[in-house]
Amino acid sequence: MTATAPPPAAPATGAAPHDGIVAHGLARSFGDVHAVRDVSLTVPSGSVTALVGPNGSGKTTLMLLLATLLRPDAGAVTIGGVDAVREPQEARRRLGWMPDTLGVWESLTCRDILTSLGRLYGMGAAEAAARAGEQLERVALTEFADRPARVLSRGQQQRLSLARATVHRPGVLLLDEPANGLDPAARIRLRDDVRAMAAEGTAILVSSHVLAELEEMSDRAVFVREGATLSTQEFREDAAQTRP
Repeated sequence: MTATAPPPAAPATGAAPHDGIVAHGLARSFGDVHAVRDVSLTVPSGSVTALVGPNGSGKTTLMLLLATLLRPDAGAVTIGGVDAVREPQEARRRLGWMPDTLGVWESLTCRDILTSLGRLYGMGAAEAAARAGEQLERVALTEFADRPARVLSRGQQQRLSLARATVHRPGVLLLDEPANGLDPAARIRLRDDVRAMAAEGTAILVSSHVLAELEEMSDRAVFVREGATLSTQEFREDAAQTRP
């Protein structure tokens, strides 16, 4: 039987409410397999946190929990100040989710993909079309706007996936292994895009099994192994000052 998740822990006296990601004691099993046993982490707004662990450490399951695509067996998580277990639909309005592959709609044009996502997030036709154009320009894919997604290279598909995940201007962004298969130039572009979004106030969690891929773009790293949090390492002095 799935345990009822307790409410999130209250902020310490005098602390401001947290509008990024706050997770406490998350756990999720699949039969006898304990994919996530005990994970707690905080991702402040305006920062990039790397989620690092070997393959099989529970990173993807954790990302699915944070994205509200799986319900935890135990623990609590807030997304943008919203209880993501009790109010998953509201949490989804506040977050963007970029899986490790583009996954769908490869026969649609890049413009149609972004316009359709905008409409699904409640935008009117004109607003969704305008937002699609803005996103294509932002990720440097304007020249591919009316071409099907299947013609894009791996790096271009990742940029389209990033545009898709952020079409509704989320305050929280989850990126699962975004650098997989990217060449050096595409990795630099990804780093610059992620840092620019953090500078605009977005709380970003990026997972990888290779710390070197994420160190330059991240403010801190949370290390997980066998489904549990091991430690947190700060990379930037300013990040340490904003940590709750």
